[in-house]
Amino acid sequence: MDDVKQTYRRFRMRARRKVRKQTRHVTDITLQADDSLDRHLFKRFGRLYGVRRFVAAWTLLVLFIGLGALWQVRGLNAFYLKSAPVPGGVYREGLIGHFTTANPIFAVGSADVSVARLVFSGLLKLAPGGELVPDLASGYSVDDTGLVYTMSLRRDVTWHDGEPFTAADVVFTYSAIKNPEVKSSLQSGWSNVTVKAVDDYTVTFTLPNALSAFEYSLTNGLLPEHILGAVAPADLRSSTFNSVDPVGTGPFTYKLVEVLGDGITDRHEKITLERNNNYYQKPANIEGVSIRTYRDEESMLEAFDEKEISAMVGLQTISDAELQDGTVQTFNSPLSSQVMIFLNNSSTGLDDAKVRRALLLGTDTKTLRQSIGYQLLESDSPFLRSHFTYDDKKVQATFDSNAANKLLDEAGWTRGPDGKRQKEGKELHLRLVSQSLTEYATIVQGLQDQWSKLGIGVDAILQPEEDVQSGAIANHSYDVFLYGIALGPDPDVFAYWHSTQADPRIKTRLNFSEYKNPKADTALEAGRTRRDEELRKIKYEPFLDTWLADTPAIALYQPRFLFVVRGTLEGYASGELNSPADRFYSITDWLIRRDRTIK
Repeated sequence: MDDVKQTYRRFRMRARRKVRKQTRHVTDITLQADDSLDRHLFKRFGRLYGVRRFVAAWTLLVLFIGLGALWQVRGLNAFYLKSAPVPGGVYREGLIGHFTTANPIFAVGSADVSVARLVFSGLLKLAPGGELVPDLASGYSVDDTGLVYTMSLRRDVTWHDGEPFTAADVVFTYSAIKNPEVKSSLQSGWSNVTVKAVDDYTVTFTLPNALSAFEYSLTNGLLPEHILGAVAPADLRSSTFNSVDPVGTGPFTYKLVEVLGDGITDRHEKITLERNNNYYQKPANIEGVSIRTYRDEESMLEAFDEKEISAMVGLQTISDAELQDGTVQTFNSPLSSQVMIFLNNSSTGLDDAKVRRALLLGTDTKTLRQSIGYQLLESDSPFLRSHFTYDDKKVQATFDSNAANKLLDEAGWTRGPDGKRQKEGKELHLRLVSQSLTEYATIVQGLQDQWSKLGIGVDAILQPEEDVQSGAIANHSYDVFLYGIALGPDPDVFAYWHSTQADPRIKTRLNFSEYKNPKADTALEAGRTRRDEELRKIKYEPFLDTWLADTPAIALYQPRFLFVVRGTLEGYASGELNSPADRFYSITDWLIRRDRTIK
C-alpha cells in the first residue's frame, strides 16, 4: 500500500513540473511575440508620417492601375459586345374577353381565336397585307373550271401527341364543319362543298359553283381525326378536347387554363402554352405564351402597369402615361374591315333613295373620324382601298348640307314649326342601334348632332355585343345600324349586299341594309365567279355604280388594330390584318429578350 502511494506521489509531482514547464514556454513565446510586434509594427507606425508621400503615391498608383484596368475591360466590352434581341422568355399578353374553347371550328371570341391560332394550323395562312401562303399544304392547284381545288399536304407534320398528320384529318375537319349537328360557326360556307382524300397526302375540294375567294376559307385550323373521330357529332362541342387537352399541329402546345380572381367582375382566365419543339417549320424563338383575359380595359391596364402582362390587345386608345413611357411600343395596323352606317331600306323613310342620299350628304364623315381622337384610314366605297376593285373616281359623295336639305324637301319631308321633318303627319325619327364601344358612342353622338340640323330625330341605343348579335343582327330591329364588317383581302362582298342575304330565313343575314337591286345582284354573282382580276374588276363595276346611286349605307373608316407592348419585340410582321389574331402570323420569329452578344 505504501508503494502505491509513493508511486502516485511521484506521478503527480512529475505532472506538475511538466505543466509548469509548458506554462513558462507559452509565456516566453507570448513575450517574444509581443516584443516582435512592438519592434516591427507598432514602433514603426510613428515613422509612417515621414513617408506619407511615398505611401500616398503608391496607393494612388494602385488605384489608378485598378481603375484603368476596369475602364479598359468595359471599353473592350463595348467594342466587342452589343445589346441585341436573343431567343428565350415567355410572352405574356392580356386581352379583353373570356376563354371558352380552343377548338378552331367553334372559336369566335378574341381569346378563343387567339389560342386556336397558336395551337392549330390550317392548310393555308394569311400574311399581313393579304397574301395567302402554304401552311399544312405544300401547294395547291385549281382546274380549268375553277371548281376543283387539289391540295398537296406536307409529309413532315405530326400532331402534338406524335401522331402523323394526313389527309384523313383534313376530310374529318371539314366533314365536322359541314355537319349540322356539330353547329360550327363555319358551317354555312361549306354545306355544298365535297371534300375527298385522294391519298394520304392529297385532298380535293369540289365546289358546286366557281368561287374566286374560296382559297381564303382554307385558313381555319384542322382537327385530329385519331382523337375526335370516335366522338359523336352532337357531343363535339362539349368535348373536353376543346378546353382541357386540345391537340393541334401549331407552333405551341396547350398546357393548362386557370381561372383566377374571386368575384365575377375580377375573374379572368390564364391560358398557358409551351413551345412545340417538333414544329414542322422553324420552332419559335420564345419558350412559351401566357394569355390572360380581362373583362374591361381598366383591369387590363392595371395588370400592365403592375407588369403582370407585357402586352395588351383590345384597347381602343392608349393613355398619355403609356405613350410617354420609353419602354412601351405601340403598333397600329388597319384591319381589312369597314365601319359603316347601314340604312335599313325596309324602314319608313329610308325606303326612299332620296332620303338615304340626303343622310349621306348631311353626314360630315371627316369630322366624325376626327372626333375619335386618332388617325383612321378613310373608307368611301363598298370596297376597301386595298382591294383591286377600288376606284378612287367612284366614291361616295362628300358633305353638303344644302344639297341634303334640298333632297329632303323634294322627298316630301318638310320642316314643321319646330324645325323637325314631317311627312303626312309623321315625323322622320330614326332608331339607331350600335355596340356599346367608346369609339361607336362618339360616332353616334356626332350623328345625332349632324342629323338634328337636318330636322331628323335619332334615338340611339348602345348595347353589349351579345345583345347586338341576338337582336340587331339576327332580327334587323333598327332603322340605322352602326357596325363593323369583316371584308378580308378579297373584294367578294356578296354576303353584305346581295338581296338573298337579307332573307330572314338564312342564319347569317349579313345584308344589314336589306339592300335589294337586281342589277347589283347580277354584278355580285358575276364578280365572285371569275379568277382573273381585270375581268373581275369589270364585272363588279355595275355593282359599284348602283351602290353609289342607291346609297344603302354610309362608309366611314377601316378600324385599326392597336397592339401595345412593353419592352423588346423584334420580328413582328406588320401590315393590314384580316383579323387581330393575324398578329401571330410571325410569332415563331419574335424575340422578346435582350442580352449582350458578340458583335
